[in-house]
Amino acid sequence: MSKFKFEPTPKFIRQLKKLPSDVQGMVKEKLKILQEDPSHPSLRTKRHNSSGHFESSINMNYRIIWDYEEESIILLIMVGDHSVLD
Repeated sequence: MSKFKFEPTPKFIRQLKKLPSDVQGMVKEKLKILQEDPSHPSLRTKRHNSSGHFESSINMNYRIIWDYEEESIILLIMVGDHSVLD
């Protein structure tokens, strides 16, 4: 059983659908890790400078912006490259 449940925002879903299919696959793999351990080293999780939410890496170009909604729920806020997220 997963440690966290996801609650994606409509914006996150729209942005995810616009990503190239190979990046979408990477997002799904990183979400599996995030669901189990948000502080896993491969995610390079840190506070997003402008929003105060958390930022986790998909690869060197793409990020997921998220925050804790409740103790066991992660709100998926945005996904995309740096130009979309800044």
